[in-house]
Amino acid sequence: MRLADILSGRIASDGHETGGVRQFLAYARASTDDQERAGLSIPAQIREMQQYARNKGIVIVEVYQEAESAFSDESRRPEFWRMVERAKRDPQITGILVHDFSRFFRDPYAGPMVKGELLAHGVRVVSVTEPEYDPRTIAGLAIEKMTEFKNASYSLDVAFHTRKGMKENLARRDAEIGYCYKNGGAPPWGFKAYKVQRGVDRKGAAIMKTLWEKDETVVAGRPVWEWVQHVLVELRLGQQASLDVIRDFLNEHDIPSPRKRYWSISSLHALLQPSALLQYAGYGVWNVHAPRGRHRPPSEWEIVENAHPAIITLEQASTIMAVSERQSRLGRDKSKGRMAAVRTQGSRFLLSGGLFVCARCGSNMTSHQNAGRDYYLCGSAVYRRGLGCGRGYQVSKEAVEQAVLDLIRKRYASIEDVRQWAEEFNKQLRALCQEYAAAELEIERSLRENEEFIQNIRNAIKRGLNDMEWANAELARLAARQAELQARRQQLAAAKAPPELDLRRALEYQQEILRIMSEGTNDERRALVRVFVGKIELDPDAEDIRIGLYRCPVKYANQLVAGAGFEPATSGL
Repeated sequence: MRLADILSGRIASDGHETGGVRQFLAYARASTDDQERAGLSIPAQIREMQQYARNKGIVIVEVYQEAESAFSDESRRPEFWRMVERAKRDPQITGILVHDFSRFFRDPYAGPMVKGELLAHGVRVVSVTEPEYDPRTIAGLAIEKMTEFKNASYSLDVAFHTRKGMKENLARRDAEIGYCYKNGGAPPWGFKAYKVQRGVDRKGAAIMKTLWEKDETVVAGRPVWEWVQHVLVELRLGQQASLDVIRDFLNEHDIPSPRKRYWSISSLHALLQPSALLQYAGYGVWNVHAPRGRHRPPSEWEIVENAHPAIITLEQASTIMAVSERQSRLGRDKSKGRMAAVRTQGSRFLLSGGLFVCARCGSNMTSHQNAGRDYYLCGSAVYRRGLGCGRGYQVSKEAVEQAVLDLIRKRYASIEDVRQWAEEFNKQLRALCQEYAAAELEIERSLRENEEFIQNIRNAIKRGLNDMEWANAELARLAARQAELQARRQQLAAAKAPPELDLRRALEYQQEILRIMSEGTNDERRALVRVFVGKIELDPDAEDIRIGLYRCPVKYANQLVAGAGFEPATSGL
């Protein structure tokens, strides 16, 4: 085996069998309140999937669930994508259960691609409420495409009517107040959202509408909306202050940002976007953001005049936009060519991305250039001028990265080091097997307790228990618990001891490590460092750097043992 298999989390498991047990993941998703009322709630979906699994002899290894609207971007489903990655990297997973295929994916383009990737890894998607078919046959392919067409059509229809309703809601004015209703989402800094009841629907439920008002919360002697006015009119428009100056002004006056205590350049940049300035001028603006973080052109925006109280005038907003464009153009002229050359090279910093942190404030150490040399610098110093952390220290990129690589090389340089590495590797695998054995004993104990509870309730019924509704609900809950425990026991029983890492293979890993350190690309070396290094901390007070190495480079050893829903084992530092 190659070291690349370790770096990607794939470790060979020669002879590792599952005993014929089909192991599936399950995915449940509910989009709207209507689906909840129609019996498509997440608990209802899970119950049907568990019943299907019991009937088909399938073990559900893990259940993933989330609430996601059909109108939103389907790519923004973290649990879904976590499940897909688990299915692709775990060779024991052979399928994914869903209540119906529309719960999995409705996008007519991305959905088949995801299914194709899973099928290439031996994982198929199975619906518990729709006919089962083989997508590799002509008939199965036809059924699959018709199902995708049906789901995509439904999704487009829901999205169309949702957007239509939001557009109409944006222009509707409240009869009592005169301002327009809002479609949700946090208002910009300086405004505050509040709800009003406007009648009841056909089922008697209250109809709630959202409006905006100026935020009168007093901070540093002024209401928040007046601070907004001061920043936009006095500082940006009157003094044409830069974002750096405005940031320092707000932080020095202890005016908290909407999401964090201290202001950063990115937070201020968002407030000066044209759509935000229109909102500060009292205009309702909708349909600005497109999927995947893109922005739609202003010609596609929906704009309503006098939609809420204004903090600045439209003329002031236009002049502020002109100031921002002039400063932005000046900044581009100064850095013309230089930034493009830096960005096309890719990241040169091996320890970025959360591996190297500041011990004093916990912020990530970020890339920084000074006098043509590369450094690591505390992120709080970069974005907030050191506020929240203190005096920042810049650390030479070359020095700290070389120290990390040298430490890894020394730790695994000799054959004796490699032998200890292999022993530690195997020790962790044996410990994982012991964990599974202990878990099996715990499941047996839970099964006995569950059976006793069931018997106690049945005895109470025989003696004349009056509350039969409670008894039936409790028996159903205990029966579901019983089935879950039995499935986990069956899964644990299928686990076998993983193969051990012998010295020959460990020496092959050592040679591959040395090759990557000397000849590998930045991406290969960055992946290698993350296998060996747990955390790197800069302590600016002690002027010291602490490097925590894993006892052995095994972050995915538990994948050699049949999965039983445990979290991945972490190596000690």
